[in-house]
Amino acid sequence: MQSLRRRVRFAAAAAGAVIIGAAGFVFASQAYADIDIVNIGEVQGSIADGDTDFTSPLAGQTVYVQGVVTQETLDPSGNKGFFLQERADATDGDPNSSDGIFVFNNKYSTVRTLNGSPAQTELGANWTVQVGDEIVVRAVVGTYFGNIQFSGGSTYVYDVVETGLDPLAAIATVEVDAPDDAKASTEYYRRHLGMQMTVPADSVVTAGRDVFSSGGEVWAMRGDSAAAQQDDYAARAYRDAHPLDTAEGAFDDGNGYLFVMGDLGIRATEGTTESIIAPAKTYDVITEANTGGVYLSFAKYAIQVANDLALEGGLEPAENEPVEPVGRNEAAIGSYNIENLYDVRDNPNSECDFEGDTGCVDAEDPEGNVNPPFDYVPSAYEEYQARMEREAAQIVDDLHSPAILMTQEGEAQDVCTVNPEWTKRSDLGEDRLVCDLVNTGDANEYSDGAPDSLQELALLIAEYGGPTYQAAGDLDSADTRGIMTGFLYRPKLAGLSNVKAWDPIFGESPEVEYATEADEINADVENPKALNAALPQEVIDQCTNSGVYACNGFDVFSRPTQVAKFYLKDKHGHKADEIYLINNHFSSSPNTRVLHRTEQANYLAAVAAAILDEDRRANVLAGGDLNVFPRPDDPFAEGQTIAGDWVGPSDQLAGLYEDSGLSSLYDFMLEDHPEAAYSYTYLGQAQTLDQMWVSPHLLREVESAVSAHVNSDYPADAYEFGEEPAYGNYGVSDHDPEVVTIDLR
Repeated sequence: MQSLRRRVRFAAAAAGAVIIGAAGFVFASQAYADIDIVNIGEVQGSIADGDTDFTSPLAGQTVYVQGVVTQETLDPSGNKGFFLQERADATDGDPNSSDGIFVFNNKYSTVRTLNGSPAQTELGANWTVQVGDEIVVRAVVGTYFGNIQFSGGSTYVYDVVETGLDPLAAIATVEVDAPDDAKASTEYYRRHLGMQMTVPADSVVTAGRDVFSSGGEVWAMRGDSAAAQQDDYAARAYRDAHPLDTAEGAFDDGNGYLFVMGDLGIRATEGTTESIIAPAKTYDVITEANTGGVYLSFAKYAIQVANDLALEGGLEPAENEPVEPVGRNEAAIGSYNIENLYDVRDNPNSECDFEGDTGCVDAEDPEGNVNPPFDYVPSAYEEYQARMEREAAQIVDDLHSPAILMTQEGEAQDVCTVNPEWTKRSDLGEDRLVCDLVNTGDANEYSDGAPDSLQELALLIAEYGGPTYQAAGDLDSADTRGIMTGFLYRPKLAGLSNVKAWDPIFGESPEVEYATEADEINADVENPKALNAALPQEVIDQCTNSGVYACNGFDVFSRPTQVAKFYLKDKHGHKADEIYLINNHFSSSPNTRVLHRTEQANYLAAVAAAILDEDRRANVLAGGDLNVFPRPDDPFAEGQTIAGDWVGPSDQLAGLYEDSGLSSLYDFMLEDHPEAAYSYTYLGQAQTLDQMWVSPHLLREVESAVSAHVNSDYPADAYEFGEEPAYGNYGVSDHDPEVVTIDLR
């Protein structure tokens, strides 16, 4: 520790002397009390290689530190803060400890001065936060979800040593250059927590901007990184199992060279809570260096850059192996996660949607319990329509209007039907559908078997100039919140097959061989049809509320798998062949709910096997958002501890690979166009969650299988910040649709 008298060498050293700061303020030297100032590095702690405990060694203690105010921050809710960092020649000299720290100041622009302190004598009760001031503060060492910080409520300014400094000239700034290994990268950022870090020019964006209530973020890599040097569309970050990942032979190194930029600093610089980081897309190049403090939030170390990103457009992700229109005697089938497409109507069958609803509770699906109002309900019909218009345009222009489209994350609501007055040019707006928002269940006047949001999307497709689609879906495929899978199909190209009570899948007694009791819904005779069963008791006995053993209730699915049997038509409109589609939306988070998701894959495999046992030449396509990676990718490395004596890989889709009789089209895509073999981006990395699996007979008819890269690489919408979509129809969902084209001959 150092005494205050020795540390204030930047102020007047002798009693009675004065110093005039750059802003013109005059500070008289005082007779300082003997109090000890600690280096900020002592507060942050020295992080050795291999450390896993990043708590402050001085946690909860009251300390005095001295540093330069380097940057202010502002979040969307109006909370303020600032970064404090020691002069370059006044640090502890330890490269493993950070020389900076964040001060959270709630809604305030001032910090109280310490009673009886030099600051109080000169300034009164408060010091106004000012970048370039060098100050001494007394504060309690705290933490907020891992971020070591001071809070304005327990922080006092003891002295203002100097004003008007150029902070980036006074301190040591660091150009971001993290190691490839994820663990070493975490240690690297922790050693710079609270310090100013520079993003160099020529850095390359690796994922489209994401948007949260806390603001926006953009992931990038240095332009001289190995990944950035790859050719054309391969110049991005892939998960380690992908053949284009740059760390050959490594598993889950996490691509530690990636970094994320946030907009707390941009908002403070621009002086408004409405600011948000630029709408960057994958492959954009950052043309100007940008500096900001390193801040830990939601387990991510983000560089809170002070200025908005200067960007130069790079490659267009949508042109990376795009979907081609079908040829003669071909049919296309797609799968599209439409990301919580909810309408604005208060569903009489649900108590989840609006203010005043009682909420939805299901003892069998406790994680799905909802306290209204539900977040997915749009703020206005215009917002809902604008979103449907963008999805409709993607389906027509980018997917080329597949014969059938499997959807995930639509709303489980069926209280409306198409207005008899609707035409493609009627411009009815919200009146496209006529609805009964009073009567429930079978008494509802307009329940017609077509989920409302899907049916309305079909109308928007037609209004856009696309073909006529019909919506279908079994509402029993929904979870407690009302999220369901569904189908859109073109009656000119496909139709739902008739099914009988004795049908081995759609009949009263489905021949799905699974170890537990089937749900009551399995006895419904209908097409499409949701199927489900109880989880095995040995899984239920291990269920927890979080982690790898977490369960979404005690059925195999919180969102039951949904099967539909369609016939496809040839160019003359005649029935050409039948196809079974199995639509899925597994539990989320690949590294949690591991046992539960494994059983979902096992049950899906059992459904596929039941179809093929009846007819080995059946055309079966299973798809959707499986929320876990295909082999050989896995959330857990071989030999890595998952829990107890359970070690990786988790191989959650083993049932599909080994027991379903189906083949993964991801392998087809990886061989044919590896740089386009992904459907999602997370933490700056390309990965595959949306998948398609086909039966042997259908595999021989597959002409192509692609992901349409129209969403995950583009910036998410920022309506709440007053921003219109920057890339038109692109970026409307967080998932990329997939399309498989088959030969009908």
